[in-house]
Amino acid sequence: MRVVAPWICAGLWLLRPLAAHADLGSLGPLTVGIAASAGLQPDGRSCDTAGTARSFPGTGTCILFAGGVEGTFLWQGLLGASLGLWSVAGQAAVPLAEGAGGGAPAAFPDRVSVPILLDVRPIAWLARLRGWGDPHSYRRRVLHGVRLAIGPSFELVRTSLDTSLHYGDRIGSRAQASVGLHTSFDAEIPLKSGPDNGLSVRLSTRLLNVPIIVLNDGAVQSTRVVSTAATPGDLATTYQGRTTHVQFFAGLVYYL
Repeated sequence: MRVVAPWICAGLWLLRPLAAHADLGSLGPLTVGIAASAGLQPDGRSCDTAGTARSFPGTGTCILFAGGVEGTFLWQGLLGASLGLWSVAGQAAVPLAEGAGGGAPAAFPDRVSVPILLDVRPIAWLARLRGWGDPHSYRRRVLHGVRLAIGPSFELVRTSLDTSLHYGDRIGSRAQASVGLHTSFDAEIPLKSGPDNGLSVRLSTRLLNVPIIVLNDGAVQSTRVVSTAATPGDLATTYQGRTTHVQFFAGLVYYL
């Protein structure tokens, strides 16, 4: 008889139907969350908008506005998947010249991300295992809101004249130019707690590991490219590798 790996046994045991309902939600063992958030993405290039500086005070780091929505589906409130739609408004920011007599760096593109994430609530899992308080208590709601999520994403980087799909055609691989990896670390502050549903403030830090995209013959770059290419246009026809963006969000999540 085959021996099943211990970690598989442990996972199945933790997901066993202990009760008719998950700790949070009114849909039996399924917890469904709907979230909307707004935030920012720092960028090392300086910028302004309509003549107003949009850099962190005392630094040359531009603030790009971001936002998105997300749907989460959790089995017994512990493990499941999230589907999101997120965007970064880069075209509204105008890059500024750096140093006396220096030229302006490459401009910022817009970004649209569609990530599919594995969603895990590790402390809620431990709370259920250890029996920490009533399943519908405020304490358990706080513990449930600690989230780790990771998964692949489709990335569309664009301007009015060019997109990352066209960049993918130029480098010979659309997949290489449009597949990313998202990781999210979240904490929630419950505003409403009850046996069936709840509303919380969600604070998130997201990491995007994504391809570097060069558009508009090198005039627009998703991150600053340091290269010895003969002309800026050469950057827009060769693969430039990957980079990591950090994003910070605050928003609301409602569990059905």
